[in-house]
Amino acid sequence: MDQQERNRRWATGESYDRYIQSEFASFRKEAWKKQITEHFQGRQNLEILDVGTGPGFFACILAQAGHRVTAIDSSEGMLACARANAERLGVAPVFRKMDVNAMAFPPARFDVIVSRNVTWTLEHPEQVYRAFRDLLKPDGMLLIYDANWHLHFFDEQARERVLAREQRHFETYGVREVVSGGDMAYYETAPLTRIRRPAWDRKTLEGLGFSVCITEDIGRWLYEQWEKDLYGESPLFEICAMKSASDAIRENMHTYWQQRAASFGFGEATVRRLMDQVRPCLPEGQLDVLDVGTGTGVVAAAMARLGHRVTAADLCGNMLEKAKENLTAMGLTARYVCAAAGKLPFAENSFDVIISRNVTWALPEPEQTLGLWQKLLRPGGRLIYWDGNHYYYLFNETDAENRQRLQALAGTVHGENGYDDRGNPLPVDYSLCDQTAVDLPLSRLDRPWQWDNLRLPEMGFAILTEQVYRPQTLLDQGAAAGFYTSFFLAAVNKKQKNSAEAGEENEDFTKIL
Repeated sequence: MDQQERNRRWATGESYDRYIQSEFASFRKEAWKKQITEHFQGRQNLEILDVGTGPGFFACILAQAGHRVTAIDSSEGMLACARANAERLGVAPVFRKMDVNAMAFPPARFDVIVSRNVTWTLEHPEQVYRAFRDLLKPDGMLLIYDANWHLHFFDEQARERVLAREQRHFETYGVREVVSGGDMAYYETAPLTRIRRPAWDRKTLEGLGFSVCITEDIGRWLYEQWEKDLYGESPLFEICAMKSASDAIRENMHTYWQQRAASFGFGEATVRRLMDQVRPCLPEGQLDVLDVGTGTGVVAAAMARLGHRVTAADLCGNMLEKAKENLTAMGLTARYVCAAAGKLPFAENSFDVIISRNVTWALPEPEQTLGLWQKLLRPGGRLIYWDGNHYYYLFNETDAENRQRLQALAGTVHGENGYDDRGNPLPVDYSLCDQTAVDLPLSRLDRPWQWDNLRLPEMGFAILTEQVYRPQTLLDQGAAAGFYTSFFLAAVNKKQKNSAEAGEENEDFTKIL
């Protein structure tokens, strides 16, 4: 089927516009606006591209929210409806007739790209996703709303369930709506109609360097009841994909932690506390342990003190030198490797335990990085980490207020970490971390509930234990114990054994200290 023939399927927007008019007139207008703009974390006046705008629903509600919207569609009929809707609502998105396969914009043009019920139609979806990446700014966001609309054409049991839903809809509402029928000649030209999504999208987008977060069945918040009933076989999903700005992030974090290295030390009490916390989560025997982002080595020291073989990895040479100095002073040994958390140069199945402390929040691509860690773990191995919502205050008003209260009580939010061991102030640019945290995907989430508890099981980990500490609750009593939630989490790697043999790590990309 040629492109001209495909375009004829969408030549007129009248029937779709009737549906859009019902959305404008119902709770769905504000529900959709909230669903999308909550991702913007209060940012205003964003440059947004609405791909396949149809009658302009997204373009209009996002323009109403104060953003600069460019909306494209290949159908002049759809665009005519979109312009009429914009005029009626008193907004002025820029509408352009344009094919999604040949988008004529300069690179890094947009802060956000949105689309609804478009990606399933693509003949070359990976090519289009690559174009989305190129059109986004380094910290840009891609929001895709779609469903497995036509998978039932390739699954007989699913088709029977769709037919049953159609019958119940007719009996309840007296209106015959057909979901089970359609244009098979067209669907055959769209490969995503027969691929179960959004698993395909996650894999493809992560391969293109995006950090991906998926929410299933968002129709529960956005649909009328009749839509939930009729379209329940194809739940609407949301894909929020952040374009990686990892090079800039890594550089900022490297500079920051190099500066902070001189401020970090630890005592025997801290090592004992970590040993007591982690010991119940470990398998029996002497273990091969990888401490990622070791910093000045406190976790490495705890694991070495427990008798395990420890490899301590960190991006910052200053931190590794400090770690080596600290462990040597305690009579402990480890192997020290200079490498980024997402570029660890070890063979699969190399470790029984991967452990980290206050590292995961700083990962530019957390899911990709934890996927790498899982490969490095042996089957049944342990993933263990401490972390907290260190920079959630940049996005959450309550945390920001608690931070101010802590500063008023303690005089600082950095404790003694802003000084060297002689009490002299360190030349540390704390704003580097704040500036970087704004662009990190986990900084904006209320953890562990909004990410760790959801993603780890999906990735093949079984959570063994989770301990949550909320020192901000003590602020009301005048106790300056902290302003953000922190947590300790241990999980088991459920992957099965395979034929891959653990080999020697490639030292070409690391510096062994």
